[in-house]
Amino acid sequence: MTTHPTERSAPADHTPVTFHDHLLPGIGTGRYRITVDQQLPAGDLPGAAFDPVRQIVDVRAAQFRLDPSWVHAVHPAPHSQGPFADLLPHITLTPAALPWEREPFTGGTGVPARSPWLALLLFGEGELPGDPNALGTPAMVTVRELLAGDATVTGPSLDADAVDPALLDTSCHIVDVPRDLLAQLLPSPAELPFLAHVRAGGEDAPSSPDRDTAGPGDQDAHAVVTAARFPGTGRGRYVAHLVSLEGHRPPGQAEGGEPVRLVSLHRWTFTSCPASGDGFGRLAERFTPGNGEHSAAPLRPAPLPGAGLDDELAALLDQGMVPMSHVTETGERALAWYSGPFLPRVAPATPRPESGHFGDADGLLLHEPRTGTFATGYACAWNLGRALALADPGFSTTLVRLRHQGRLRRATDHQYQTYSQQIFLSGPLTSSSGVKKAGLAGTAEPMADVPGAPSRAATPREQFEELLRGDALGALADSLGTATDAPAAAGPVPVTLTTPVPRALKRSTTGPSPSPDAKEAAAWLAGLRVLGSVPFDYLVPDQRMLPPESLRLFHVDRAWLDALLDGARGLDRHPRADRATDAELDALLDAAGPVPAAGLLLRSALVPGWPALRIEALDGSGTAPVEVLRREALGADVLLVLFDRMPDRLTFGEPRQGLHFGVDDEGRVALRSLSPGEVGLSLGRSLSVTGDAALTRTTPTGARMLDVGALAARLAENVKPQSSSLTPAEFAVQLVRAPERLSLTFEGTTR
Repeated sequence: MTTHPTERSAPADHTPVTFHDHLLPGIGTGRYRITVDQQLPAGDLPGAAFDPVRQIVDVRAAQFRLDPSWVHAVHPAPHSQGPFADLLPHITLTPAALPWEREPFTGGTGVPARSPWLALLLFGEGELPGDPNALGTPAMVTVRELLAGDATVTGPSLDADAVDPALLDTSCHIVDVPRDLLAQLLPSPAELPFLAHVRAGGEDAPSSPDRDTAGPGDQDAHAVVTAARFPGTGRGRYVAHLVSLEGHRPPGQAEGGEPVRLVSLHRWTFTSCPASGDGFGRLAERFTPGNGEHSAAPLRPAPLPGAGLDDELAALLDQGMVPMSHVTETGERALAWYSGPFLPRVAPATPRPESGHFGDADGLLLHEPRTGTFATGYACAWNLGRALALADPGFSTTLVRLRHQGRLRRATDHQYQTYSQQIFLSGPLTSSSGVKKAGLAGTAEPMADVPGAPSRAATPREQFEELLRGDALGALADSLGTATDAPAAAGPVPVTLTTPVPRALKRSTTGPSPSPDAKEAAAWLAGLRVLGSVPFDYLVPDQRMLPPESLRLFHVDRAWLDALLDGARGLDRHPRADRATDAELDALLDAAGPVPAAGLLLRSALVPGWPALRIEALDGSGTAPVEVLRREALGADVLLVLFDRMPDRLTFGEPRQGLHFGVDDEGRVALRSLSPGEVGLSLGRSLSVTGDAALTRTTPTGARMLDVGALAARLAENVKPQSSSLTPAEFAVQLVRAPERLSLTFEGTTR
């Protein structure tokens, strides 16, 4: 249960991202006693009074550890380097109510209502005695040891009886902060509410019919906790700790000089360097033209400088072919050319055999006449598909069982057709009433099968075959015949002479529905068609084709994909006996969706630094999106994206939930409107922050701290004169820095 804030928060009706001040849980953590008392209206009746029923209920929430999956994103990215001096680090959490599930500090300290119990603290090198290099390596103690206290530090004052006994022997991370340093870095109780808010919606959020009325309790809502410290203007490593303030005293109220022990729920490190190129903008700008091997380009092997290759060899490299060592069936070693499914050009159509599928890899070994060598790409694809199919016992068993079932149906159809033809030529004739008729000369010989001859009765064997074919109702009707107790009509029984049609020709035009085995096999093949489980070396045979910090585009060779699937589905395959099964699989694959036609490979620090990196692909019109068939990280820094067609424009952007907070390059905040219907729109004015000593201060340790309370008041004077301050959501709107985007246009793309 949650309660939504009643005061107006900062969203605009048309903005994709909505800000809210907080998301309060319906009930706070702690131990509650529920008493149920019941009494009947007539209290003087016997048994009218009932003894009250009492139940003790413990409401618990995260306290000493966080589930790693709850951390949606952090900024700056872990282990990144970039010009972060003007940004306020922040962390985005998936449980939107998490920062308000507990109370900060100890009771009676004058903390404003709805203050978060979490704070994000930023430490530089040499500031933490236990982590002088800012590597993010906190110490670990058990919860029992934390609650017992240590004479050398000041820990949180928590009630051990209120802690879940199952957590006492679990470990938690701690960080011991010198008291004077903590007094400089820890926000005051009045500043805490401005450093946490709830963000809902965004273009990445799932659409819903009531998106205009979406609130912070939606599934796409996230809690954001921001630090109040800017990284230094020079180069330096920093570690950010998300700490718990529960059980501590506010800055200035604590006594003693010993360090303060804080519980660290999450931490990450980064390096602020003004000249670094590892920020999002600088990393993405490397893909623009003119940056050498970093620029976006087709995926092809680059010849070595000064190699002096002739035109024919250079042409093969330009087509995406890589020279490889090839071992023939006789054991001889020779030079061959390999090309994977990703080519810098549109692959020519490859002739297919009459059966539609290659039965072995030998038929896919192509001869390259210009160099007198072989092209082994398609043969390797066939062998790879066979190896992947054999390595999956579930698929191989399903496919073999499907083929055997198909052969059994084929044999049954053939046998049924043979019996039908024999019976059609030799069976007795009957009238439409089922009465046997003699020949024209009064003999017992059956009449010849000529047009107009009387129909015959189905033989027991034919009725049995009808049952095998599943037409049980029709077979039983033929067997039972008409009712014998029906009154006979007066006069002679009319005879209708018809020519019977063999039952083997009476086939349903709709056909049977696909079997479960066929659906399962087709689903596995559809996953293989988007290159699932294909080793990376088959996709990029030469690592020089994808250098660090590069973006490579490619066309997908449909013939390579067909060869891959032919090898996988070639298990226990007979070209003639399995035609029906192959046709069934082909129909299911055609209905499984489009086939990859193009794609991109991104090898960059953007992949680990921005896991939710936005990639938009548009066609030549600039409005129709290109469908993404597969998007998957193939390694620590490699991302594969497959499209249904070649895009003409690509846009890379930071995630919407990864909005930054801070000032611009000149240390100013761009003022935004807070009027209804215009929230977030620029007012065309700005406010100097880092250049104003009343808004930022430098601590004795050299930390650049933002005076949150003074800035909120100053912003209110400029954007909300009728109020003396802003709400947390309105404050976040003013400090937002829009996500960076990079658009690449490819003119004249070969489609």
